[in-house]
Amino acid sequence: MSHEFTEEPDWQADLTTQRSGTYTLLRWDQRGGRRCNRGARHIVTNPGDDFYWVVLPDHGSFGLRFRDDVSRTTAGTAAVAGMELPCLVDVPTSACYALQVPRTEFDHRVRPRAHMNVILDMTRGLGRIAGAMIRGTHAEESRLSDREFNAVCDRITELLCMMVAGETEPQRAHRAEVAESIRRYLRTNIGRGDVRLPAVANALGWSERQVRVVLQESGTTFRDVRREEALRAAREMLEDPRTTMSIADLATRCGFTPAWFSAAFKERFGQTPREFRQHRRGEIALQRA
Repeated sequence: MSHEFTEEPDWQADLTTQRSGTYTLLRWDQRGGRRCNRGARHIVTNPGDDFYWVVLPDHGSFGLRFRDDVSRTTAGTAAVAGMELPCLVDVPTSACYALQVPRTEFDHRVRPRAHMNVILDMTRGLGRIAGAMIRGTHAEESRLSDREFNAVCDRITELLCMMVAGETEPQRAHRAEVAESIRRYLRTNIGRGDVRLPAVANALGWSERQVRVVLQESGTTFRDVRREEALRAAREMLEDPRTTMSIADLATRCGFTPAWFSAAFKERFGQTPREFRQHRRGEIALQRA
C-alpha cells in the first residue's frame, strides 16, 4: 500500500507480531491517523489473494472501502476482509489486533464468495470467545511454540468461520461442541493410535451411528474430519525443524499413501508437502540469520 500520515511529524506506531508458516498475528498501537491506498500496481506486486485479514479494534476504528462497499470496524466488532481488490484503508488513532488467515482455512468451511468483507459482532457468544482467544494469544506470544500458536489459531479460525456462515444459533451450539470433541480426540491420536470410526466411537463412549449423525448434522462426515485433522497433523510435523522423517514416512504415519498425501496436502494448503517444508525451513534459516 501507499501511506499518507495525517499528523506528521508526530505520527507514531508500535507494532508487535507473531508468525508461523501458517498464521500471522499483529497488534498495533497507533498515535495519529493513517490513510492507505492499495492500487493495481500493489496487487500486481503482492496479489494478496491467498489470505484474509481479521481486524479486531481494542479502541479506535478501522475503515475499508472497496469501490462502493464501505465498512468501519470499531471496538466490539471485527472485520474479515480479503485484499485481492483495490481498496482504501482509513486508520485513525487506534489499537487493533489483526490476524492473517490462509484463505483455504475459510473457503473449505464457508461457501467461497467473489470477495470477503464482513463485520462480526464480538461482544457475545462465539465472537466474545474468539476475541478473548486472539487477545490471549497475543499476550502469550513469547511463550508459545509454532505448534501451539497454530493450534490456537486453528481454533480461532473455526469459530470465526461458524460466525461468517451464520452457524451461531443455540440449537447448533451443542452439535458444534460434540463435533469438536471428536476433532479433539482425532487431533490427539493421529499418528499415535487407532483413529478408525469404531475405535473413536468406543473411546468417546458413543455408537458409530451417533458419531455419524452428529457430524452429518454439523455438515460434514467422519471421513472428512479425520482427513482434515490428519492434514493438520502432517502440517505441524512438516513445520517442525526437528522432524527428520521422510515425507513418505510422514504420510504413512498420518494414514495416507504418499501419492494421495501429496495431492491432498496441495489441495488443502496450496503447496505440496515438499514445497511447504522447504519454504518453512527457508523462513527459519532467514530468521536465524
